[in-house]
Amino acid sequence: MRRVVAPAVAAAMKNDQTYDGFRKSLWDYTVNGTEASRDLKLMQMDRTVQSMVKSVDDLETTLNSHLFDSPANAAPKDTQALAAMRQTMRGVLESQKVQLDVMSGFVETERMSRFGRMSESEASLARSTGPEQGSAANRPSAQATDAPSYAFLRDSSNVFKNPPGKISLDTAHNLDRDLGDLAAVTSKREDNASKVIIPATQLCK
Repeated sequence: MRRVVAPAVAAAMKNDQTYDGFRKSLWDYTVNGTEASRDLKLMQMDRTVQSMVKSVDDLETTLNSHLFDSPANAAPKDTQALAAMRQTMRGVLESQKVQLDVMSGFVETERMSRFGRMSESEASLARSTGPEQGSAANRPSAQATDAPSYAFLRDSSNVFKNPPGKISLDTAHNLDRDLGDLAAVTSKREDNASKVIIPATQLCK
């Protein structure tokens, strides 16, 4: 059981660290960034998004693995424990996918605003999540993530409509608040998963 759960927990923890790093980078980007420095900062955030894409995919692959399927001779309590762990960790995965959507949405919005094109990772994400891969009509836009992150995009879409210089602290706090709200939801789901995982792993002793 530990062999099954450990990779999923490790991937989820890595996603938490990546998201926290992106949140700090975004604060630096909006408050301390200049027009000269923001291009580099945006590239760095794009790499963070790519890292998050990989670790979210790792978590999803682990949760879809046959290792989470109970063998025919498993005890009922083991079968129930595996099912509960998979279910709660899928809740974590859903929240972290929303976080990834927001991260990618911000980088995409600002890149399109500054350069008028998608990055490699954004194009890859568009191909993998779009209803028709490779279709120009289905490229992601600022509206693509409206459902999970409309408040965030409403604020972030105005970042570069302001004159060059530091973004107001009010705007920066609004962006950080939105990221914090998403982190809080994810944290609650992780707490729910912990309540299932910790007792289940104690059975293995």
